[in-house]
Formats: sequence, structure tokens, C-alpha cells
Amino acid sequence: MEDKNCQQLFEYLRSILYDAPVQPLDISTLDEPYRKLGMGLQCLDQAVQELKAYSAALSVGNLSDCSPSRDNPLCENLKNMQANLNHLTWQAKQVAKGDYSQTVSYLGEFSEAFNTMTAQLREREKALKKEAQLEKDYADSLKLEAHFDPLTGIGNRYDFYQKLDALLETDDELVFCYCDLDHLKFINDTYGHAEGDKYLLSFTDLVKRHLRASDIFARMGGDEFCAVLRNCSLELAQRKITHIQNDFAKAAPPRYHQCFSCGLVHLPRGHGIVNVDEVLKQADAAMYQQKKMHQGSTAF
Repeated sequence: MEDKNCQQLFEYLRSILYDAPVQPLDISTLDEPYRKLGMGLQCLDQAVQELKAYSAALSVGNLSDCSPSRDNPLCENLKNMQANLNHLTWQAKQVAKGDYSQTVSYLGEFSEAFNTMTAQLREREKALKKEAQLEKDYADSLKLEAHFDPLTGIGNRYDFYQKLDALLETDDELVFCYCDLDHLKFINDTYGHAEGDKYLLSFTDLVKRHLRASDIFARMGGDEFCAVLRNCSLELAQRKITHIQNDFAKAAPPRYHQCFSCGLVHLPRGHGIVNVDEVLKQADAAMYQQKKMHQGSTAF
């Protein structure tokens, strides 16, 4: 009788470990001394089935739909693994968002591989940022070359027309001031181009100090410049240019005098469509009228 009970219990234990599905145990077929042991094996059967289902779910990455009973001691290590994998999943999502500071220290060899990956991503990110900055700097330098005069730092002819297009759309009152820096060739020929550059810079620095942020000031080429004064009357513009001319003359070095010629063209508020080239032509003609007066000067 004892061999019969032992054999039945052994077969049940074997089935628990190896069969799917497990062959059930009928407790009533056991003698009384063995029924308690049979009930214990049934509890083991339930725990093992939970263990198998839990490990199967984890093996395919199912971290949310598997939950063994809290009092199953066989699943403790798998629960720890699930917690680690859940945290690792969160860290992977952070890395995907660009947080390469994530490190792992709780998964042995995998930790080393993960940390190596994030370190390489950090270095790659630094390299990409540096490359992007270099490209931006290069693009900015090209923009500066396209829009600004390299000597004086003010806008060039291209920049002038770009800004003027936007300004003309406002229909504001405008005064075009077309300027020619007198005697630049004489200074270049007599004192050298370095002195000529100083002459140009002295002029542009002075004019910039008298202009507002809403005005336009550009080097049109060589010794020719153009300023456009926004919301400014012709009378005020004339006074401002005269004041600049006086200050420029007073700031001259002992070796020569400083002066420039200027022609003004006024556009009233609500001027409508403007032929810019025609306006500049008129301002240039007015400038040459003043230049004729300066040509008789004996300043040099």
C-alpha cells in the first residue's frame, strides 16, 4: 500500500515538472497519511505553473500582463528581473529622447554593454553638435559676406536693397541721403590705403552714431554711401547731415581735412510705389551739386 501511495505521488511530482498539461492528482485515492503530502504537491503544482507562465511572459518581453501571486516564493527572482526590466525600459525611453546620461549598474555584463552604448551616443552627440555649430558659423560667415561690407561692418549694396524693400512697404515718410566721401583717392595715393581705411571708418562710425535703429545705412561701393532716414522730415534730415558734416570736419587729423558731399531726396508719407533706382539717381545728382562746391576747396 505504501509503495502505491509513493508511486502515485512521485508520478504527480514528475508530471508537475515535465508535463503540459499536468496530470491531476485525486487526493481521495491516497491513504490518509499521504493526503496532506498530496495537498502540498498540489500547492507546488500551482506555484510551478505560475512560475512557468511568468517566465514565459518575461521571455518575450511581456512586462505588464503577468503577475504571479504575492506568496509564491518560486517567482521572487523573476519579480526582481521584471522590476529591473521595467526600469531598463524607462531608461531606454529616456535615451531615445536624447538623455545619454543614463547608466545601468544592476545587470552584470549587460550593464557594461548598455553603458558603452550611451557613452558612444554622448560622444556622437557632441560631435554632431560641434559639426552643426561649424556649419552654422560657416553659414553665418557667408551671410556676413553677402550682406555686410568687410571693412566698415555696415550693410553693402545687396543688404541695402533687401532692407529697403521692406521699408518701402510701410509707406512711411523717408529721406534718402546719398553721400560721397570727398578726397578718398587723394588720401589713398598720398598716405596709403591704411590711412584711407581709417578715413572710411571715421566717416561710418560718425554717421552710425547719428542714426537710429530704424534707419538704413549702407556702403554702396568705394567712397559712396546711402542712408535712408525713416519718419524724418526733409528739414530735419538737412540739419542732421549738416551737423554730421561739421563734426566730421572737426575730427580731421592735422595732415588733411575731412569732408563728404550729400544729396537728399524726400518721399512723403503714403508715397506709394517707388522707383528706387530713379530716387537714387536724383539723390546722386543732388550730391554732385554739393560736390562741385567742395571741389573748389583748398583744404588739401
